[in-house]
Amino acid sequence: MERVLNDEKMYEFFQKEAKEIFAQIAGQSDEERGFPVWQMTREGISRIYKSLQVIYKKEEAAQEVCLIENIYEILSRFVEIKGMEHMLINNYATIENSIFLEHSAQGEPKRIREHYKHQFRNVYLGLLLLKDFHFDDCIVDCMMDKKNEYAYYFLGELTVEPEKNKRKILKEMIYKSFLVSALFHDIGYPLAYYFRTADEIHQFAPFFKIVNPAVKTVFAEAKALLNNSWLFQTVAHEEIRKKYERNDHGCLSAISFLMNFYFSGSIYSLDGRKQCIVEMAAVAIYKHTNDYNNNNRMLFNQDPLSYFLRMCDDLQEWQRFLVCIEEKHNYLQCVECGKIIRPTGKDDSIYECKCGKQFQKITQMENKKMNYIDICSGMRLKGDEQKLHIYLQYDCYRLLELLLSDYEAVIYRDKGLRDVENMLQFQNYLPDMELHYFLSNNPAEIIEEMQKQSKKTTNDRLKWINSQKNGVELKKFIDIYNNKLENQEFGGKIENNTAKYAGAAREFTEQYLGEIYSLSRFLEV
Repeated sequence: MERVLNDEKMYEFFQKEAKEIFAQIAGQSDEERGFPVWQMTREGISRIYKSLQVIYKKEEAAQEVCLIENIYEILSRFVEIKGMEHMLINNYATIENSIFLEHSAQGEPKRIREHYKHQFRNVYLGLLLLKDFHFDDCIVDCMMDKKNEYAYYFLGELTVEPEKNKRKILKEMIYKSFLVSALFHDIGYPLAYYFRTADEIHQFAPFFKIVNPAVKTVFAEAKALLNNSWLFQTVAHEEIRKKYERNDHGCLSAISFLMNFYFSGSIYSLDGRKQCIVEMAAVAIYKHTNDYNNNNRMLFNQDPLSYFLRMCDDLQEWQRFLVCIEEKHNYLQCVECGKIIRPTGKDDSIYECKCGKQFQKITQMENKKMNYIDICSGMRLKGDEQKLHIYLQYDCYRLLELLLSDYEAVIYRDKGLRDVENMLQFQNYLPDMELHYFLSNNPAEIIEEMQKQSKKTTNDRLKWINSQKNGVELKKFIDIYNNKLENQEFGGKIENNTAKYAGAAREFTEQYLGEIYSLSRFLEV
């Protein structure tokens, strides 16, 4: 089995395939199941569409609205837990537009990646793993063996069921629990943002005694309300309190999620299975931000649903961006000589190409540019019940562009992926899993990888270079790049010595970006 994942395929998946999955596990055809009247208000969906347009293109915003409608239908037809719709149709996207632009008091960007759409991508990834790669059977097998308290909770709802039906019903509950947990695992992010903003507001002297500093419910009050929840019965209260007080978004998400049902009292009107779905989703949401060190890691057999959500969350990389406001503007390439057109240095309004052509900038409004930093274009899953290969498709050219903005970004990303690799190793009930990806902040290494990934041969490249008008420049660039790669002039594949290598890496990338771009486009064809 092999699946390629990206946003376009996600939109198609939720249009039909996702509904068929839930109809199948419920043992009914899509036509047989009714559609309860949970109407999305025209005003609510219109607000979401307009707020999405601030960040996304109109076409993409429209696709996202269709995605929301499809998930809304799955929630209402198959999960059927009243109150879920309020967490889906809201102003999260509007708040996130503000979060994207958040900076610290020192002027540093928070560099928070998007989370609203990321939640839908987690659902998409998880459903494919459950259905196509049999993770549903892995979780059911673990639950049926009753090796953890969460398995007893799930199976406790099935005591009156005949033994032959238990596995099927348990699988249905797992699909629904995962859907809900993945869909709402980051709903606490706006709340964390609000608390950070409130702290800044309270430091503004004129607001003293006008704004109440007690903007956050004390933990004791939240605990009193949620004391009967499965989260508070299975996790130490002191641990929850510490995460709550440091505004951990997993903890805030779980408590917000539970409050939606406990504060209204609607949790007590749900039947046992639906209560179980809500309670187990909250536990998984809470645990997705737990910290682990090298000697302590998350184990699948202790809590398979929470592990599965955390795994999907950590692996969801494709098309996930952060917004950064920078001085850097567009790089333009001269179609005649292939070099980059840039300001002369003497006058920022005069742009000059190496071939001698000059261009006058006539816009007088000063501006900075809002850049969308996104380096992963997709994901590929390939495997069977014994082994799963996970390919993260990082874009080499975008990695080079990233050097000009944030040399250290891939260092942190690589560390995160190594933690994921550690988490995937030697887990009972799960197939062997291997992660494949390429990350580097070394321009020579990236160019080398760019050529390795291409189907073009060395002879193809030589013919192409000789056919170009700027062939002499390209030959010179190839010689320089090969020399720097051989002599390791930019350090290692992932270089931590910023002071020694960052300047040289950026200077080389900017100087030869035109040649690199031309080469990358040729290699892609």
